[in-house]
Amino acid sequence: MNITDIKKNIFWISIGGGVIFVTAFYIFAVNPFRVKNIKKVEIIEDVLTKLELYERKGFKIRSEKWIQAEEAKLEMIKKLRLESEEFYKEQDRQLEKICTSVDGEEIKDEALWKNRYIQGVNVLLGKIKRRNVSLSENALPFKEWKSEIPTWEYIIPEQKRFWITEELINIILKEELKVRYLEGINYGVERFVSANAYVELCDIIPFTIKVSMDVEGLLFLINEFLKSKICFEIETVNIRRSVQKENIQSSSTVDVVVAAYVLDFKI
Repeated sequence: MNITDIKKNIFWISIGGGVIFVTAFYIFAVNPFRVKNIKKVEIIEDVLTKLELYERKGFKIRSEKWIQAEEAKLEMIKKLRLESEEFYKEQDRQLEKICTSVDGEEIKDEALWKNRYIQGVNVLLGKIKRRNVSLSENALPFKEWKSEIPTWEYIIPEQKRFWITEELINIILKEELKVRYLEGINYGVERFVSANAYVELCDIIPFTIKVSMDVEGLLFLINEFLKSKICFEIETVNIRRSVQKENIQSSSTVDVVVAAYVLDFKI
């Protein structure tokens, strides 16, 4: 074998070695990397497919910060709801209480409640008499139980009306209002329309009150409704020149009709 043949053999041996090296490098280095990348691409494509599906269904993808912010917002809403419920309970406390006995205990006996109710009515009638305010024949909406002993089914709504009536009388007897005549307090007024936006939170107890008073006391009257411990919502206030009534002779006297309702919270 001459030198030329040896050179040719070395060349082909080199070529063969190179091919073997490249093949081995591909098999042991490149191919695993390629397979790994292919799997990554498949995972990404699968994720993208799912994201497209979520998007078509209207789902939204949120970041961790967004989720934390929403959780904080929900906690704040929960806190504010609890605070509002406490507020409503406090506002409703006056309306929900039951007459108490002499020792201050809440009455649980129907007959004893009836006696206490009658006593409360007489106290209010005495206040009106001392203030020298005239009344129409059926001015006050107090219930006459006669010999009947009411059940709690009737006591509860009547008790609420009593507290409202008591508050209305206390308002109109204030000196600065100069009320001279009470024509009537009436509940469950016909054709009463309420724009009550709180139907999930409370019921309403509608009423009208009709009085004759000095025109200068009108603003005091409205103010007393607004600052009352009972939640009054005024619908309308109608004012007209007063029709002359017995013992009421004044050019400044007007007849006032207030249509309103009380919020009776359910909480």
